Amino acid sequence: MNKIFIPPLTSVLLFFSIQQNYCQEIEILDTTAIELQSGVKETTSNTQHKKINGVNYLFRFNDYQSSNNPLQLEIINLEEQKIEKVIQFPLYGNNAFEEVVNFYVHNFDSIFFHNEAFPLTFYLTDTSKNLVKKWESTDMTLGAGWHSNASPFLIDNKLYFYSISTQSFYPDDLAFFNVNHLSYLKLENGKISEIKNLKYPNEILAAHQNNKWYPWSQNPYFHHYGSAIYVGFNMSKKLIKIENKQEKNIELDIGSRKLSKAVSMDDNDFVSNQLYVIESPQLGEIVYDPYRNKLIRLYKKTILLEANEDRSNAYYRSDFTLLFFEPDGELSGTIALPSNKFNPSIIIPTKRGLLINTDNPFNPNNNEDFLEFALISLSDIE
Repeated sequence: MNKIFIPPLTSVLLFFSIQQNYCQEIEILDTTAIELQSGVKETTSNTQHKKINGVNYLFRFNDYQSSNNPLQLEIINLEEQKIEKVIQFPLYGNNAFEEVVNFYVHNFDSIFFHNEAFPLTFYLTDTSKNLVKKWESTDMTLGAGWHSNASPFLIDNKLYFYSISTQSFYPDDLAFFNVNHLSYLKLENGKISEIKNLKYPNEILAAHQNNKWYPWSQNPYFHHYGSAIYVGFNMSKKLIKIENKQEKNIELDIGSRKLSKAVSMDDNDFVSNQLYVIESPQLGEIVYDPYRNKLIRLYKKTILLEANEDRSNAYYRSDFTLLFFEPDGELSGTIALPSNKFNPSIIIPTKRGLLINTDNPFNPNNNEDFLEFALISLSDIE
């Protein structure tokens, strides 16, 4: 496979607005294009960035319901700009990884998968596809979500995961709100414990009591760095930080930016809910930047869809803004991404700047044969 490298584009400039409400030019320091080999598609179910042995890797995974190579794990070396390995895990037969919906790579010898429920099952494997260990829960009321922004992660031999109730998948009764949405599996004994009192924001419960709800707001956003865990939701500016068994509530200063409102809508009306979510303003990914000690939260502005517009990719036609916060939630800067140029589902802080995926289906320069990134300067966010 060929390695493609595009040299620094020091002459390429983008405009962005910072907190003081004026425009300033910044540089794209580098662009990268990684050739996708046969069987590797531009899109995938889930991604994870991880630094292993000092090397930045991007792991991409297709869940068992994916139409493209289900249970395929792709290991991409971002330093050498190449796909190092593609692993196809077995769906059936002996040592199969059944109905896997989410993953976490701790290192090349410790790769974790889990299914959704019935029974909730966790798998430990490695790059050789050996089934090293398997844990099955005896609690049929507990499941694990497959939301791509709430992937599992490992801290101190505890595998944290997005816990859901198998008795109530939608906020249509009070049982839904009684679930703590973060739990962990202790690897040494297989015991599962919930993080207590980590329930849904009061806004969701208040909306339910008024026969309203926030479409798809039941999916939390997780992010972890070191021993710190961050939990947030798309319709709330509140962020919870958990570290050393201590919880801290952080109120993000998002200024005058609007968030989605609760609506009277059948929560089983998929088409209407999908349209509302795509069009509504909301908060997205949570990222901690250790090089600048900043919290980053993606913000999606309101977008109006055309009557006959294809909704499958319409989300990426939205205007996105990166919000930078001090650890206490104070807004310290913003970057408005140019329309139809970025896919901010992959945001990776580096010493030089912020690496962001540019495989946006509305980008006229998008090439489906490559995985492409731009490295944005953060000199004004320092």
